[in-house]
Formats: sequence, C-alpha cells, structure tokens
Amino acid sequence: MLPLSAKPEDLAPFEEAPEPPAAPAPRRRRRAPLVLALALVALAASCWALLAHAERRGRRFFAAGRGLVAVLDEVGQALQARDLAGVAEHYAPGYRGRPLGLTRLLPVDEKDGVATLRWAPAAGTAGRAAALAEWRDYLARLEAIEEVGVHLHRVEAWEDPRDLRAILRFELLGTSGGRPVIDRALVRARFAAAGGGPALVEATLVEGERVAGGRPHFADVGPAAEIAFRNRTYPGFLNQPLRFGMIRYGPGGITAADFDNDGLYDLFVPDGVASRLFRNTGDGRFADVTAAAGLAGLDGVSVGLFADVDGDGWRDLFVSRTFRPNQLFLSRGRDAAGGVRFADATARSGLGADCCTTVASFADYDLDGDLDLYVGRYLDPRTQIPTTFYARNGEPNQLYRNDGGGRFTNVTAAAGVGEPGLSLGSVWGDYDDDGDPDLYVVNDFGRSTLYRNDGDDGSGRVAFTDVTVAAGTLAYGAGMSASFGDYDNDGLFDLYVADIRSEHGWFAEAPTVARYMANSFRQGVWRTDMPLYFEIFRQSGFGFVEVFQKMASGNTLLRNRGGGRFEDVTWEAGANPLGWFWGSGFYDFDNDGWQDIYSANGWVYGRRGSEIELEFLDQVVGDQRTYKSGRLFDPASFRGRSWHGWERNRHLRSLGPGRDGCVGFREIGRAAGTDLLRNSRGIAVADFWNRGALDIAVAASTDRHALLRNQLATPRNWLQVELVGTRSNRDAVGARVTARAGGITQSREVVLGDGYGSQNALRLHFGLGGAAAVDELVVRWPASGIVQRFAGVAGNRIVEITEGADRLVEKRYPARPAP
Repeated sequence: MLPLSAKPEDLAPFEEAPEPPAAPAPRRRRRAPLVLALALVALAASCWALLAHAERRGRRFFAAGRGLVAVLDEVGQALQARDLAGVAEHYAPGYRGRPLGLTRLLPVDEKDGVATLRWAPAAGTAGRAAALAEWRDYLARLEAIEEVGVHLHRVEAWEDPRDLRAILRFELLGTSGGRPVIDRALVRARFAAAGGGPALVEATLVEGERVAGGRPHFADVGPAAEIAFRNRTYPGFLNQPLRFGMIRYGPGGITAADFDNDGLYDLFVPDGVASRLFRNTGDGRFADVTAAAGLAGLDGVSVGLFADVDGDGWRDLFVSRTFRPNQLFLSRGRDAAGGVRFADATARSGLGADCCTTVASFADYDLDGDLDLYVGRYLDPRTQIPTTFYARNGEPNQLYRNDGGGRFTNVTAAAGVGEPGLSLGSVWGDYDDDGDPDLYVVNDFGRSTLYRNDGDDGSGRVAFTDVTVAAGTLAYGAGMSASFGDYDNDGLFDLYVADIRSEHGWFAEAPTVARYMANSFRQGVWRTDMPLYFEIFRQSGFGFVEVFQKMASGNTLLRNRGGGRFEDVTWEAGANPLGWFWGSGFYDFDNDGWQDIYSANGWVYGRRGSEIELEFLDQVVGDQRTYKSGRLFDPASFRGRSWHGWERNRHLRSLGPGRDGCVGFREIGRAAGTDLLRNSRGIAVADFWNRGALDIAVAASTDRHALLRNQLATPRNWLQVELVGTRSNRDAVGARVTARAGGITQSREVVLGDGYGSQNALRLHFGLGGAAAVDELVVRWPASGIVQRFAGVAGNRIVEITEGADRLVEKRYPARPAP
C-alpha cells in the first residue's frame, strides 16, 4: 500500500524498481520471540503476584475478624457466667463510650401479653468503671440466664490493628421480673490491639430492644399426642461411601392431611427408617395406622404428599424414596372395618424413579381439571458434591402431567422446567394473576428460579419461561424452602424463601471475594467454576460482593409489586432472623388478619461452644482443592463439633402496616413458647382440633418431633373455608379466596406441597380480629374460571363451598381440646 503522501507517478515502474534491501540478520529475527516470551513471563509473574496479594490481604482480613470473634465469644461466656471480672478483661483502661441503655427500658407496645421495650441510653459518656457498672446492674435484674451471644455483625475498619471498627450483635435469653425475655441489640464498637487480643476502647448503641412474654401462646403436646418419636437416619446414608456425607442431616419433612375424610387433620411423618401415618383421634392423641393403611416399610422418605390425583374423593399418597424409586399409593377409601387403605400403583403410574427426590408439589398447571406433579431433586450424594457456593449440578427436576386414572406422563422437556439446581423447595402459585399457576423453585448452594406459566400455545402444549432475573426473584443463597402468600393484604401474592443466615456474614466482604477468586486460579479449580461465575455475571453484573453477601444473609421476603415484578424487602420488614432455616411459611396464628411467619431452624448438633462454621468458611475460601475432594463434607471431619446446632425456631409476628404503609415483623418465639430447640426441619400447620386456631407440627432431624398446640387466650374471630372442585381439581388446588372483613381484605390460595418437604392444611384459615362476620367472600376457581360471591358470612365456623354451587354449607366436625 502506498504512503498517503506519495503519488503514483513519483515511483518508477515495478520492473525497474531497485533491489530491495538485504533482509535483517537472522540473529535480530530471533530476538522478537525472546522479547515476547520475557514479556509474557513478566505479565504472568505480575498476575501471580496480584493473586498472591489478594490471598495475603484476604487472610489478613480473616485474621482481624477471627480475633474479634474470639474476644466476643469470651465476653459472651463471661456474661452468661455473670463473671464481671471476665468482661472487664476486654475493656481497655482508657475506654470511653456512651451508656448502652441496658437498664433503661421504655415501653413500645404490648399485645397478647407480649411486651416490647426499647433500650434508651442516657446522655453523656461513660468510662470503663461506669460501663462495667451498667453491665453489673443489668445482670442483677435477671433472675436466670439461659443463653448469651456476642457476635461480630460487620467489620467496618480492619487494616490498622490499632483501630478496628465493627458492629456487634448481642442476644440474651433469660428471665426478668418472672417473665421470659430476650434482649437483642446492635452496638458500634472500636477496638485496639492489646496483649490479650483486641481490647474495647469505645462503644455506642445502634439499636436495642427487649421482648418479654407472659403466658406462652403455644404448648408442645407432642408426647401426649404420641408423635414425639425420634427421627432416624436413612440406612442408605450410613452403609455406603458418600461424597456428600452431610446429606444425612437433611431429610425431615412432615405432612398434615385429612386422609380419611373425617374433618380432622392427620399426620404423615417421613422417616429415614420407617415413615408413619397417624390418624387424629380428636381427643389429643394420634393413633399409628401405618400398617393397617398398607404403608409399612417406607424408608428413605423425604416428602409425602396427599392429593386426590384420580378425582374419586379420597386423597392418594406420593412418597419419595431417596435411593429407591418414588412411589404412588392410590386410596381405596374406607373398608368394611372403617379404616382407609392404600394400594401401590407405582408400576402403572408412569412416574420415574427420580433418585434423590427432596421435595414435591401438586398443581393443575395445564388447567384440565386434575392435579399434576412437580418433583424437586438434589444431587446424588454417592457421586457428587456441590460444585461451589453457586451449584448447578443437581439431578434435574421433573414435571409429570396427570392423564387421569392415576397415570402420568413426563413433560419436563416440553414444559422447560427441568431445573438443574440442588432443589429443596418448590411452590405453585399465580403470582401474575393471569389465572394459571406459576412455579417457584428454591435451590441449595445457588439461586431460586421463577418459572412463568405461559399457558396453552394453541396446540395443547403448556410451556414455562424462566423470568427470575426480570421478575427480581433471584434470591441467592442456600435455599431450603419456598412459601407463597399475601402477607401485606394488597391482593398480590408474595414469596418467602428460607435460607442460611451465617453467623459470620461479616466474612462476605471484598477481601474474601478477591481471595476466593484468586485461589480459584492459583489452585486450578477455575476450569470447572468459570462457567458458573459467568452465569452469575449474566444475572448480576459485576456485583460479586453483593452476591456473596446475599448468599450469607438469610431468609428472603420478596414483595409482589404487580406487573410481574418483585421487590426484596427483607431487611426493611425484619424478616430474616439468624439461623440455618428450613420449613417456613405465612400463617395467621393470632387471628388478627395479618399473616405471621414461622421458620424451623438448626443443622448439626455437637458439643456446645464448638461451632465449626468459621473454620469451614475459611477452608472453602483458602483451600478449594480440599473442598472439591469432598472431605469437608464428611461428618467424620466435624470431630463431634457443632454446626449451627443448638439453634431455636423463629416466630415472626406481623406488626401490620407501619406509618409508611409497609408491613413489618418482630420475632417473639421466646415469649410465645415457639422457639423450639429441636434441630427442626419441616413444619405442617393446621387446626388439628377444629377450634379456629392454627397449630404447628414440627419435624426434627436426629431429634424428637413436636406438636405445638395454639393456646392463645385472646378471643378473636375467625373463618375457615373448605373447597370442593367439580370442573377444577377436587382438592381445589390453585383456587383463590378473598375475604373482606373489619376493613381488611385478605387473600389465600390453596397450595399443596410447600415449605420444606411438607404439606399444610388445604382448608383456608382467615383471622377476622374483632369482626364477627365476613362482609364479602369471593372464590375464584382455577380450571373453570368461575367466580362465586357470598355476602355476610358469619365467622367462627368452618364452611364448605362447592364449585358452581352458590350456597355455603357449615361443617360440624369433632372439636375437643388437646391435652
């Protein structure tokens, strides 16, 4: 090509051109590859140095946080022992702070005997002696102390050991003034390096409150009801090698269903060795009828669901079997002796073996009038471990279309719902209010997925679209269960996801994320993990730190804002207590018209005070090759230590709308008597004694099951609605009921299979508060689209509504008090 300044006529003809200059010497040509190689070596060395720097910086951040954790553990132990000298050891001689308000409590509100009081610090500053005197006076006012925890909530400054800044979280369970109390607070603190570790030099209260109870709202009647037996581990988890040995601590769903149509909700309790069916006798006891019903010998069961799949008026049973094929039992109805028997119909059902099923849920996704089945699965622990914090290597979930007569066809591929995550929760619900059920799937080690039902495309085929990102429902984390309900009474159905909220969420900061990424390259595991990082990037851009923080931040409340969009309001609503959560859901326990939340909590028991989590997290970040080997998931590596063991279930009472119109929650489990210490898993909620109050059945892992009877003495009105489908499925799954009473509009939808491997009552419960009647009751049926309206429906009773029949039938079932 000619130079831009040259003209063609300035050059001699080609054939007359002079000879080209001699080629450079070969020695100069050989120098270029050498320079390039040296440049590449220098670049590689620089990159390696940057990776090593990220590792060193991440380790310094971890060391700073770990040092604070050790000091705070000692402070908590000293407070629990009332050892003021032990507390004083961690206060610097020159300490200057503000009073915390430990003994100055101002009333906030009181409801049903549960009082809330706010810590109100006095003005001014306090030196070391005054700060310790405040602790002394506080401890003196407690008759008993059961638990104390002082935890690192967030690290704010850590580079200079002479100026460590952090937010601390304080929690104490005890008794004061004869009342059970729980005190919680956040404190901003500054530490400086000292001989015995960081010493406290300044502290200021961020917020603090006390919740005090009176007469417990619930009582555990499990032993009297004869269902308080211990959950046992599936032999298949013990008698063979497992790469993912932690799976043995997972199973533990529970089911509430009226399998014999007598109006009393019964219990099916999955078990590793022998699952059991209990018939509610109505007098507070539950009779074991497993063998008589033809259901003996069901081991390895994670979930059991009762649904009328053949439309004959009797509920059939689907059970998972872990390393064996899942099974379908059809109900044969009542026999001559008055019992109900089931027959194994698996062979002709068309259901697949579906190894490693953990959850299941029923819905009429194609609106043809019968119930279809979605099967959620985990990974095969014999051969797999979760790939990373964000795993997509699970056994694909399956969707089975009901063809009638107890026969199903696998339509997963055509429907597009073969979720590959490690599924532990699924729930159907019409979130976009277009009349057909959508599907939400919650995964361990990853994200949740929202599938929008696109309806029949005209060919009889129903497909789904993954709208997770567009809808704002990613919910990163270790998802354990999903629930669907209208918690804020705006007519739009919201989602609640149970996750792990790490006690060490402070660790999920930029230095840790950089260290994790650096070690992915340094240790050669990036080849398998890079596609997962790109998937996170496609979903969330460069916000990797925020993603890691979300994975450690606990339960997620997603408020439906309409138009197919959700908003994460978890922190504003106070809906993410600390713990390792499983079964959770929305329920109006106090009949005030606003749905509360109950969450089961716990993981692996061990020696108290021997928590392993921080050590595990450091190993995952720093030694990813060991993580990939599966050794960290071997229970033998725990050495008898605890991992989120000894944690209590959480009961979040709805506060109704605040001044800003948003609905919030307050944790009242200690005061209400619902904070079980049971290593809990699944929960099933029903009015087991037909009294107009919701009770809670709780399944445990390696512990005894519980049955919490609601004994709240405050009289409030209620209404329960049973639905019978004719053109829609007989169980009325997917039907929506709206009740307007006392100035509140409540909406419920019939859901079959949600929470963690569990099933709640199909009978819909409405708390009416002070309203004696429902002004208007509206029922929308799924398959037919029929809308029925009833005016002036009296409360404090159970009514039955049949699709297309415009009259209410009052149901009079046995109702006796539990023991």
